[in-house]
Order: sequence, then structure tokens, then C-alpha cells
Amino acid sequence: MKLVIVESPNKVRKIKDFLGADYRVAASFGHVRDLPIKGGLAVAFEDGHIRPTYLMLERAGRHIAELTELAKKAEAVLLATDPDREGEAIAWHVSELLGKRPYKRVVFHAVTKAEVEKAVAKPRDLDRRLVDSQQARRVLDRVVGWLVSPTLRRVGKEARSAGRVQSVALRLVAEREKEINRHNTVDYFILEAKLSKPGAPPPFVARLIAWKGVPLAQRLRDAAVAEKTVEWCRKQPWKVLSCERKENARNAPPPFSTATVQQAASVRLGLNPDATMKLLQSLFEDGKITYHRTDSTALAPEAVAMARAVIAKAFPPEYLPEKPIIHATKAANAQEAHEAIRPTHPDDGADALGSGDLGKLYKLIWQRFIACQMSPGRDQMTTLEAACAPDAWKLPDGAVVPMGVFQAKGKVLLFDGWRKLTGEDATEEAKKKPVKKKGEAAEEDDETDDELPMLEPGDALSLEDLAARKRATKPPPRYTQASLIKRLEHDGIGRPSTYANIMKTILERGYVKEEKRKLSATPLGLKVTDFLVRNYKGNFIELDYTARLEDALDRIARGEADWEKVVTEASFAVRDLARKAGLWYDPLAPRPEPNQAKGRPGAQTA
Repeated sequence: MKLVIVESPNKVRKIKDFLGADYRVAASFGHVRDLPIKGGLAVAFEDGHIRPTYLMLERAGRHIAELTELAKKAEAVLLATDPDREGEAIAWHVSELLGKRPYKRVVFHAVTKAEVEKAVAKPRDLDRRLVDSQQARRVLDRVVGWLVSPTLRRVGKEARSAGRVQSVALRLVAEREKEINRHNTVDYFILEAKLSKPGAPPPFVARLIAWKGVPLAQRLRDAAVAEKTVEWCRKQPWKVLSCERKENARNAPPPFSTATVQQAASVRLGLNPDATMKLLQSLFEDGKITYHRTDSTALAPEAVAMARAVIAKAFPPEYLPEKPIIHATKAANAQEAHEAIRPTHPDDGADALGSGDLGKLYKLIWQRFIACQMSPGRDQMTTLEAACAPDAWKLPDGAVVPMGVFQAKGKVLLFDGWRKLTGEDATEEAKKKPVKKKGEAAEEDDETDDELPMLEPGDALSLEDLAARKRATKPPPRYTQASLIKRLEHDGIGRPSTYANIMKTILERGYVKEEKRKLSATPLGLKVTDFLVRNYKGNFIELDYTARLEDALDRIARGEADWEKVVTEASFAVRDLARKAGLWYDPLAPRPEPNQAKGRPGAQTA
């Protein structure tokens, strides 16, 4: 008998059916060993080495006992925990608890018969680089938490914890809150002209972008000046200054990674990241999608072939490109051995799992996967500029320019391509635009969906209407969970698999509140952030420092850095700052005697 150990009991029956009678499949039920919650830091730094003290989790005792008995009867033990750094570490912890015997590691990125059989046929040794990378993260998170959290007592008893990544996420929300509070709303006016050429419909709306040869970097702030300008312009001749038309290709977005599927599920389905990750876990364990903790947008050749087969069957020939589309992974330190998140059996269709949240999320993944291999869309973009009082102003160099330049932008769909499947709002950050009446100008800096006439420079124009419209400057928008995740990913802070927990933590700690899906820092969150920025400047609270440390942790996984050195340097750097911040005991010092530790909250105990 060969024993296959997986994490989740939900996989056991399915994998057993794939492998047959010669295999016994059992579950570890997730993590089996960790640094203890109570009893001290549980990490010692001795002679340049790190000694973490791991303890078996209480809930894991019965499962480990069962696995130990099964392992004694097995000719081989195959550790088939999840295919990432955390899964590698869990496999190592299981092997440490089961005792000395030959172990092999098997990795599959989808719970399908073909993937499982292929993985079992090619077992490998445990990858200590991945184990050490995960150890480094776990130990460093523990050290930072233990060093920094006690110093927060100077903020107040409600300030319960700080963290290597959670505090940076909180800082982003807090700084945005301060920007919003500092914002001073200013009224301004934009000038919009409705113009037409006789006999060449349709009319179009153009906005003033330059006056006396100078771009309107400063908006019109005075109502009287705006109205006076309107009255003057109404009496002037108008003509076409320029009209440019070009075709733009709209490429499909890449298939989902963990971060982008969390963003899309939040924006389009209203699911928070924690709920999304639970649904993804269920889809993976049921064999419906590939592994969901990934920062890669790569696809296996067989996956691309499946997508192209669906497109060829469901769409006219022009929707299938001649060659497969390759989506390069942009995420820093992406694990290229992983695939993007995709359906394992796309020929089942987008609606295979019904209309509940699980089915909606699966449909989102299915559509994104199929669309990424469809032909690009094509749009016709037109930029039309009109001159008011064409020759009324002379520049210092003698050149004569229009008194005012008005601009209109239009976009017309030529070929929908991948958008036939997903619509315009397919990307994770896209939101539905408000309905706009025909001939009405778009929001600032946006093109309209109107077709603009193709006019020639010098063509005379008729002014049908001209108005000064009042606007007000807006503060920067508050983060949503989706946009905060996007910011963290962009800056290389944390890892996508941790984002859901980060969001949950800063909300549960009372540092951040969420109203109508907008995140705002609470007074406690602002005080905690100010304290951390003041006392830990240049360390974990800084975005660039945290991103560099994240890169170092990833270099450990690639065998390019020593985990003990990285963790030791980072730990002692934050320790020195914690001392200055008022830490009155030293968790990194040798363990005190029991009587010395007695009565000191959070102090290291023997």
C-alpha cells in the first residue's frame, strides 16, 4: 500500500477513485504544527542560527496518530499537500511528526485524474528552499508581532496588534483618510459647446481645453468670468481646427491570478476577499478549477488548446486568432511553475455550477479564461478640435492662434472580439458607467461612445449651444477591498494568498471600518499608524522596505538567499527600534528564569 497524504478531507474520496486500490488516501486536515500561541516567542537566535519551537496543534493530534499508523503499514508515503510554499511547509511538518521514513512529495495543480496520476508518477524530494521561505515568513511575522505589538500599549489598550504586512495595509488606508480630510473642495466651471456642420450631422459636444494658446491647467474658478467668456464666445466664428481618426486594438485581459480574481469578485459580484477564497477553495477541491493561490497568468499548452476548441465551436471564425495568445506574468516574483486560475473542464460551459455565488464565481473564471484566447476588439477613436475665434490671438513669437480650443473625443465599436463574451466591464477594476444621454459630454478626460463626424480642418461650424457647467474638485476616493488589494499587489507588498486575511484582520481589530464597500481608517487606526510611522520609520511600516523584504523572502525560495540571515537581520533591526519605542523586555534575549518572567504580560517564559 502507498499512502497519499493530502490537506483537505474533501479531496480524499475523489483522489482515491483516481488512484485505485493500491493507494490509501488520508488527510492532515490542514496545518498540523505551528509556533505556539501561548508560552512565549518560541523563536531563539543562537550563534547565527534560528531555533523556532514548533508544537503540534491540539486539533491535529488524532489525525497525526491515524496517519502514523497508516505510514507504518505503507511501502511509500507521498506528501500531496497544496502546490505552494505553504503546502511544502505543511508536508515538511507532517514528515517531522510522523518520524523517520522515506517520504516523497507529489504536486498537482488541479484535482483531476490526469493531473493526479501524472503527479504520482513523478514524485520528488521535499524542496527545503520552499520550506525555508515559508519558515522565514512565519518566523518573521511572529517576531515582528511580538516585538511591536507590546509597544502599542502606549497608544491605548484597544490597540492590540501590529504586523509585518497588515500595518502597511493600514497605513495606506490611514494616509488616504488624511488626504480626504485635508481636501479643500473648490468650485470650478467647464465650458461645453454643442457644435455642428450644416449638412454633416450629428452635432457633437466639445469642451474648452485651451485659451489664448495656453492649456487650461487651471480651471475657471470664477462664475462671473465663466459667464462673460460664454457670452463673448457666442458672438465669434467657429471652425474645425483638426480631426484625427485612428483604430485602436483592445486586447483581452489575462486569465485570473489570486489577486485579480479577488478584485473582480469584489467589484462585479460583491464578494469580499475572504468569501472569495473560501469559494475558490471549494472549486479547487471539487476539481472544477486549477489551484487558486497563484500569482501567475501563464497557461499550459493543453489549457490553451481547450479554450481555443470552445471558441471555435461557439463563435464565428473571426473570433479565434490564428495563433494562441500568450499573456506574460507581470507580478513580481511570480511562481511561473503555477498556472493562472482556470476551469479544468471548460467544455462544461460557463453555467455548469448554477446561479449561486459558487456558480457566479465559476462563470467569472470561465469567461475570463475563454476570453483571454479570443481575438482583440477594435474601436474607432476620433479626436475633433474646434477653434473659437480662429485668428483672434497673437502669441509673443508672432504666431496667430485661436482664442479658444474646444475638444471632443468619440469612440465607435468596430469589432467586439473578446468583449462579445464578457462585455466592456470584464477587467477586475472596471465599473459600469452611468447612462449618458446622446450628445451629452462625458465625465472629464473620458471619451464618449458617440460617433463624431469626420470633418476637414477649416470647415465652418455652427454653435447650437454654449454653457458654463459648475463642477467641484473631489478628494481622492477611499480604498475598497478590491482597490487596496490592487495597490498592495502593485507595490509588491505581501502575497495574494494573504490579502483576504489582511483585510479581515484590520477590520476585526477596529483599525478600519467598511461602509458601502468603502474603507476608512478609524480614530484608533489613525493613532496606531501615527505611532508606528513615528517609531518604526525606515522599517516594516514603510512600503519600499516591506517590498524589498518580500523580495528577499522570495529569493530564499529560489535558493538565492539564506533564510536565517534574512530573518536575523530583519528581526534585530526592528528589535532596536522597538527598544526605543518603549519595549521594556527583550523577546530576542536569552530566556529569563520563570520567577523573572512572572507577572510580565507577554514576557518570554521558560
